[in-house]
Order: sequence, then structure tokens, then C-alpha cells
Amino acid sequence: MQRMNLNAPPELTRRDTIGLRSIVHFDPMAPRATTPVMVGKYVVARRPLANSVHTLYMILDGTDVVGTSISYPNEDDCAAAIKKNRRKQAQSLAATTIAKAKTRKPRAMRVKEPA
Repeated sequence: MQRMNLNAPPELTRRDTIGLRSIVHFDPMAPRATTPVMVGKYVVARRPLANSVHTLYMILDGTDVVGTSISYPNEDDCAAAIKKNRRKQAQSLAATTIAKAKTRKPRAMRVKEPA
């Protein structure tokens, strides 16, 4: 049996990806980006790791680091880290408030003077 020849147009090469067998030489002396990036509505700081090709991504809630990752985080990772941090803050605030209420001294009783 003969094979059918399909006259399809050649595949267009994509310019926004690299090929599977691409070779990229890493230059350790080249400067790497350290500016914060926005992942959806979340701010993620990045710090290149010394003597490594990896970058540390730190999920920020205001100025607090609430999570870290070596791989680029997605929106769900950021949301989960911030939600976990805020829940922990609320629990610690409740615990300190209860502890303060238990250690408070009772008021001194007012004694009425006889008239």
C-alpha cells in the first residue's frame, strides 16, 4: 500500500520560545535582574542566588516576605501564601489579646463612706 503525501504548509517557527535542544551558555558575571515583578496583583521580589543559575522568588505582603520559591510563582501560589500568613497573624493577635485580658488586674472596689 502506498503512503499518502500530505501537502501541508511548513510549521511556522515561534519567536517567543526556544527550541528543545537549544544550548545557552551561562555567564556568571553577567548582571541578573533584581527588580520586583507583579504576578497578577501580587508583588514578588527576586534575588539571584550566588554561584548558581537559580533565582530566589520571594512573595511579599507589604514589606513582609510570606513565601519563597526557586521556580516562578503563579497567582495561586501567591494567594495561598498571603492567606496563610494573614490567618497566622490573626491567630497570634487573638492569642495575645486573650493573654492580656487574663493578666489584667481587677479594679479596686469603691467603698461608700457612711454619711
